Amino acid sequence: MHKPIVIETKVTGRVHCPICTHTVAAEIALKGRQVRVVSGQKCGRCGASLDVSLIVQVPQAA
Repeated sequence: MHKPIVIETKVTGRVHCPICTHTVAAEIALKGRQVRVVSGQKCGRCGASLDVSLIVQVPQAA
């Protein structure tokens, strides 16, 4: 059997910065049911890496 093709989409969402504890905008990758922060991004407030941040909001229609 063949695996279904999964398309990766990138959107801008809100994530929680682990250093300054603020919610900031970041690019999020949607791949099937997986939602992850795109690596290599920095926080706009403190400059910390957002690779391990918690995703708070994904703008997607219900």
